[in-house]
Amino acid sequence: MASKAAPWASWVLRTVVFEQPVANAAVSPRARGIHFMWPKVAFEGPSCGMDWMLLMSALFPAGFMVGLVVAMRIWPPNSVNRMYGYRTRKSMASQEAWDYAQPRSIELMRQWTVWMVVWTPLVLWRWRLEDATLILCGLMTVGVLMPLWYVERELKSSPFQPSGHLNGYGWAFTLFVVCSVMAPIQHSRSEPEKQVEGEVVALRWHTSSRDVGFSLAGDDTHYYINRGLDMGMDSAAWKAHVLGQTVVLEVVDRPAGLNWFGSVGPIRGVLMNGDTLYRTGKVRNP
Repeated sequence: MASKAAPWASWVLRTVVFEQPVANAAVSPRARGIHFMWPKVAFEGPSCGMDWMLLMSALFPAGFMVGLVVAMRIWPPNSVNRMYGYRTRKSMASQEAWDYAQPRSIELMRQWTVWMVVWTPLVLWRWRLEDATLILCGLMTVGVLMPLWYVERELKSSPFQPSGHLNGYGWAFTLFVVCSVMAPIQHSRSEPEKQVEGEVVALRWHTSSRDVGFSLAGDDTHYYINRGLDMGMDSAAWKAHVLGQTVVLEVVDRPAGLNWFGSVGPIRGVLMNGDTLYRTGKVRNP
């Protein structure tokens, strides 16, 4: 059974979780499998180790927070000490302050940790691997420091009382990530991109939206050039010279609008035989 499980596990990793087998290479539609816009990790080649290291770094913050909270719950610091626990001048002023500060700080970190577990796949889905790693490390730092803001204020007066929780911040950041997906794709600014290579089997000219649609062999994604008809694209020339040819499409590589899982591919560049036929608003008819 073990020998049969390994190929299936490899297939799942290659086609469902990760987008392409080799980073920074043109992606064959048939090789891409199911596309969920997860971070690209190379299984071979010179960038393999770096990609895996980045992925592990992106997963580390949530794992660290979970481990920290679990450790503090299993081995709580019961007596005042300078080695372990929530140690500030106010928390160490008395045993009463210490007994309040420890479970309170752990509870605040637990709340943030729950959100970190939620945010990790969300951030990896929304941003590229390098950016997602930095964002998640920043969120981990905030989660470790956030108890200081609450507990230090609460220790100012006795009896000590909780002054709030972190769930509001959690919902706010989650809403920010979801809303950031709605940012429209613009030709005038930089966008994360990927390359998709395949044979053009259909070209569609949408007179209502003025878009030009592309279909590649073995690929269900709807690729399109936004308002391509308004840029002077010659439909007869493109059908005569591009249809049936292998092209490389430079496609926006982020969730955008309602395209959350990669079923639509906004095109920012079209290359054929080394020539650039289209690039961010500029068309050169073949």
